[in-house]
Amino acid sequence: MDIEKIQRVLQDEKLDGWLFYDFRKSNPIAYQVLQLPVEAMYTRRWFYFVPAQGTPVALISAVEPHILATLPGERVLFRTWQEMHTHLREILPAQARVAMEYSPFNAIPYVSRVDAGTIELVRSFGAEVVTSANLAQHFIAQLTEEQMYTHRQAGRLLIAAKDTLFAQLGSDLSAGRELNEFEVQQRFVALIQQAGLELPEDEMPIVAVNEHSGNPHYEPTALQHSPIQRGDLVLFDFWAKLPRPDSVFGDYTWVAFAGTRDEIPARQREVFEVVSNARDSAIAFVRERMAAGGYVKGGDVDDVCRQVITKAGYGDYFVHRTGHSIGPVLHGNGANVDNFETRDERTLLPYTCNSIEPGIYLPEFGIRSEVDLLILEHDAEVTGVPIQKEIVALL
Repeated sequence: MDIEKIQRVLQDEKLDGWLFYDFRKSNPIAYQVLQLPVEAMYTRRWFYFVPAQGTPVALISAVEPHILATLPGERVLFRTWQEMHTHLREILPAQARVAMEYSPFNAIPYVSRVDAGTIELVRSFGAEVVTSANLAQHFIAQLTEEQMYTHRQAGRLLIAAKDTLFAQLGSDLSAGRELNEFEVQQRFVALIQQAGLELPEDEMPIVAVNEHSGNPHYEPTALQHSPIQRGDLVLFDFWAKLPRPDSVFGDYTWVAFAGTRDEIPARQREVFEVVSNARDSAIAFVRERMAAGGYVKGGDVDDVCRQVITKAGYGDYFVHRTGHSIGPVLHGNGANVDNFETRDERTLLPYTCNSIEPGIYLPEFGIRSEVDLLILEHDAEVTGVPIQKEIVALL
């Protein structure tokens, strides 16, 4: 844990401190930022205050005096709730502006980890509580050079596995072999693993045909799946990472047609063009803002992407955010590209990663195109290349 970095960020944001709070591991952001061992027993409330300048203070229960032992600073024990209140009041500077894992009006639920009662308690001591949403990104979302390498490598291996699968499916269709969503999903899993990648436990790639592709989170199973036949549209959503500590996921979506290019229906071509234009508009917006030396909010990128689809008349069929934070977990706690499901006003910080995945989901079929975007100092890099430019004809 880097106390000096935390204090630099607090000073940059003109805050008096960062007050971490947890009860029974209810605040995973605190554990990530403070790099606490999650396997330890935490059954009582604890606070850890990092001032913008000065010595941090841990406020812990006498029942568990051993916790937070890895953190620097003073240690204050409380036995009763009255003592806890008294010590917390003493620890907080007068009229302090402190960051906590709180989001006004629950705009960003990924950050809302501290309960309303605890916020009320802190405010009762005269402190102003502000959200730690952007602060936390510096510690839980920004990637090292090595992590960015693992992400790029995962992307290359995933796209190669997809290419192999598509070639196999073309051969199968030409030979008249029977195919179904579940069998193809399992084959895709094997190819991803053969490439040296690992999948999250119990999270398999999505293989969705026709109307199933119109369900953003459809999952085929051994008992419930549909055949894949000539003339079908198939959506493939796939993700994995290198099997090493702190490696970063790649996450991509492609759509293919079980037939020739000339057989692809005009409506499907039209919808794909709208989706790809929205995807490319979002990417261009981020790159332009970063090149100009500015920052961009996740919600603003979502607005740009969504406007393209809405203008084309399909706004009601784009039912999810444009993208999510990506890190060592598939859906990270950094800024999402979202002003739809949540109002995410966090900045896309340099050295963070997000998916860009607009989709249009109609009753008869759905189209999604997903790439990942590494935010750099003055640019953004698309991974999982080449970017899909048209529906892939498998024959």
